[in-house]
Amino acid sequence: MDKPIAFESELPRSSEENITTERLSTDIADRKLLSRPNFSFRLQMTLVFILFSLMSMTIIIGSVVAINRIQQKVHFLQVSERYLFEIEQARRWEKNYFLYHTNLDDAVQSVSNAQVLFSENLENIQIVLSPEQVKAIIKDLDTYRNLLQELMILERRGVKKPEKKQGIETALRQHGAEMVKTASSMTLNEQNSMNDMLDLIHRLPIYCLVVVLVMTFFFARFLSQRLMKPLNRLIDRTQRIAKGDFSPMEPMRKYRDEFTTVEVAINQMLEQLAAHQTAMMESHKLRAIGTLTAGVAHELNNPLNNIMLTAYSLREDYKSLSEEDLVEMISDLIGEAKRSRGIVRNLLEFARESESVSEPLELGNLLEETKKLALNQVKVSGARIEMSIQPDLPYIRGDKQQLQQVFLNLILNAADAVGKNGKIKIGVEKSSSHGYLAVHVEDNGCGIPAHALPYIFDPFFTTKAPGKGTGLGLSVSHGIVSMHGGRIDVASTEGKHTKFTVTLPSVGIPANLKRPSV
Repeated sequence: MDKPIAFESELPRSSEENITTERLSTDIADRKLLSRPNFSFRLQMTLVFILFSLMSMTIIIGSVVAINRIQQKVHFLQVSERYLFEIEQARRWEKNYFLYHTNLDDAVQSVSNAQVLFSENLENIQIVLSPEQVKAIIKDLDTYRNLLQELMILERRGVKKPEKKQGIETALRQHGAEMVKTASSMTLNEQNSMNDMLDLIHRLPIYCLVVVLVMTFFFARFLSQRLMKPLNRLIDRTQRIAKGDFSPMEPMRKYRDEFTTVEVAINQMLEQLAAHQTAMMESHKLRAIGTLTAGVAHELNNPLNNIMLTAYSLREDYKSLSEEDLVEMISDLIGEAKRSRGIVRNLLEFARESESVSEPLELGNLLEETKKLALNQVKVSGARIEMSIQPDLPYIRGDKQQLQQVFLNLILNAADAVGKNGKIKIGVEKSSSHGYLAVHVEDNGCGIPAHALPYIFDPFFTTKAPGKGTGLGLSVSHGIVSMHGGRIDVASTEGKHTKFTVTLPSVGIPANLKRPSV
């Protein structure tokens, strides 16, 4: 004996649980974004500016120091050349004296000039020469001058002491040669030093240019990474949002900057978008349920009438009926009740709200269930449905109720478009794009005007008469398909036909293979 019929009575649950979960995930992501140490882009730019400023100041200070050093060397070289000239001049007068016994006073005067020149520029000379060198030069000058003066005294007195005079002359030659050698070496060394420094000055701009280019490349790369990576991430995120991915942004770096404020704002926007998307989906689902109710009511009338007629017959004639007739009539009652339960169950299954779950789905079975759900309303409109499903199709992965909502919306729109004696064709096959399945919903109805085609997926846009539609159905459907990694296309000729094609990615499991039980 069949079990008693129990009609399911379940109301749709509120979407507050889903919204609360999304809000919690967004709050967690925001806390992760804001809990990082602050290293703002402004601070990074300031540090780069300071580094460039320090580098520029170093180059400028180095150039100034080098120029001052060259000026000192030029001045010292001028002094050393004049000093060498005076010493050499004194040696020439010295030679004249030895040859002609003349110009001894001129030799003393040249040495005095060298001493005055040396003493006047002693401060600058001490910068270049060591204290020992300075003392040696001063000592040589004093000794040479003293020797010349002693020789002058001997000449003036007319004293003829060949031994003493010969000793003075020998000492003059030695000290004179030493002074010339020292002055020449000092001048030559300073010339070489200045030439080296001039070569360095000539190479310095090249070194600075290389350093500037390297630093510029480094800082440009540094700033581009700090700037372009977050920008590219935001661009990628906006593209994912356009495809229906409303998951919150997570931290990418160990510190936060100005982009963190943008990321937090995007997370808040995503939270609002997810809430509005959920509200739009639920609103459209409720409208679809209202539309389906008319077909369900019409379809339920037949089994209910049969149940009532059979029940009246049982009440009036049960005494005169045979046991076989009674069993047959009761079986009719049970059958009609099962039929009614199936109709109500389909409607409740569609109306039931549940958390979004991605699972392997057989697209053909999903379309068959959706067809049964919409069949009552299609019959009310006077249309008929033809379905063709390509065998051995792979599974897809997605949320059953959301995808069912998409296909139900397309079928109901087609039913509204064709009217009585219209025809709706539903086809499922492998797409021309590898790894995708295509679902076609085609009707021979009134079509869509060409000027309206670019806007049919916009929220609140509708071609139906006022009061006949909200303009949310195709917008919600487009969002659901995008979230599943697919796309929805439309081709229509006004007054002839409309064809919607939903393309969804497959998971590569043939439908004729059973999945292992868990």
